[in-house]
Amino acid sequence: MRSLCLRPVASALSAMGLFWFALGVSAQHARRTPIVEAVEKTQGAIATLKVEKKGNFGRGADLVGTAVIVDERGYAVTNRHVIFSAARIEACLPGANPIPARVVVEIPSHDLAILKLESERTYKALPLGPSSDLMVGETVLAISNPYGYAHSVSRGIISALNREIKIPGGETLRDLIQTDAPINPGSSGGPLININGELIGINVAMRDGAQGIGFAIPAENIKNVLIEQLNAKKMNGVGHGLACHERVGAEGANRQRVVVTELEERSLAAQAGLRPGDEIVQVAGRIVSNRFDIERALWDVKVGDKIHFQVDRRGQKLQLSIVLPASTPVAAGELR
Repeated sequence: MRSLCLRPVASALSAMGLFWFALGVSAQHARRTPIVEAVEKTQGAIATLKVEKKGNFGRGADLVGTAVIVDERGYAVTNRHVIFSAARIEACLPGANPIPARVVVEIPSHDLAILKLESERTYKALPLGPSSDLMVGETVLAISNPYGYAHSVSRGIISALNREIKIPGGETLRDLIQTDAPINPGSSGGPLININGELIGINVAMRDGAQGIGFAIPAENIKNVLIEQLNAKKMNGVGHGLACHERVGAEGANRQRVVVTELEERSLAAQAGLRPGDEIVQVAGRIVSNRFDIERALWDVKVGDKIHFQVDRRGQKLQLSIVLPASTPVAAGELR
C-alpha cells in the first residue's frame, strides 16, 4: 500500500515539475536584506588579533580577540583585556598577510586600547555612529571571532541601555549597551553595529552562566577616548580651539551633524571665521559626521597649508579657510 500511495505523488510531481520550478523562481524573496548590506559595509574594517603574551615566547600566538579600524591610517580600537601583557600583536585582515600592531595607549577605566597597525597602506575604517538615539528593541549585529571562528556574524536586539558591570580587573564599566546577540570568548573587541552598518559599540563582556546577556561599550565612550588620546594637538601640534556636540537628525545620509558650541578666543577656528551654532560639514577635505573626524582631519596638515572649513550657518553653505601659522596660539579646546 505504501508504494501504491507514493507512485501517484511522484508521477504528479514529475508532471508538474516545470510548473513548480517556474513558480519557485517567480516566488523568490530578495536575499540582499538590510542585514546583508550592513555586514558588507564592515568588510575590511575588522581585524582578528593574534596576541603572544609576555613569558610565552616560542609557544606561538593565541587567537584572542578582535579589533575595529577607526581610521584609514591604521588606528584601531579593541578591549584592553585582549592585549594586556602582550609581547607581540598581529592583526589579520581577510586576504592579507598578518600585520604587526603596537599598543598606542591602554585605558583601564574603559577597558579600551588603541592600536596602530604597522603597515603603510590605506585601510577601511568603520564609521562611528551616534549613541544618543539608540532604541531598546532595535536590531544590532555583533561581528567577531568567537572561539577562533573569524568574522562570525550574530544578530540580536538592544535589550537595555545604561547597564553597569564590574570586570575581573576591578574596574566598573558604565553606560553599557546590553544585547542578546550571541557573544562568546574571542568576541571581545569586536563591533556591535546597527542596521546602517555604523559602529555603535565594542563588545566587552558576557554574563557568566547566562544566555543572551552580553554587553558593549557605547560609541560615545569610544569617541571620547579617541578624542582625548588622538586629538590634533597631541598628534600634530595643531590646536583648533573648538568645542562641539553632535546632533542626530532623521535617518539617511549625514544624519549625524557636528555643531559648534564654543570657540576659544583667537583660536585657529575662530580666526577662520567659525561661530557658535555652525554645523561643520567638512574640515581639510574630510567629511565630518562625528567629533573625532575633526581631530583626524588635522593630523597631516603642515605649516603654510590652507585649511578649509565647510560649514552650514542657518541653512547657508559657507567655505571658510585659514593658512596654518608657524605656531597655533591656543591649545585644542575640549570637545564634548
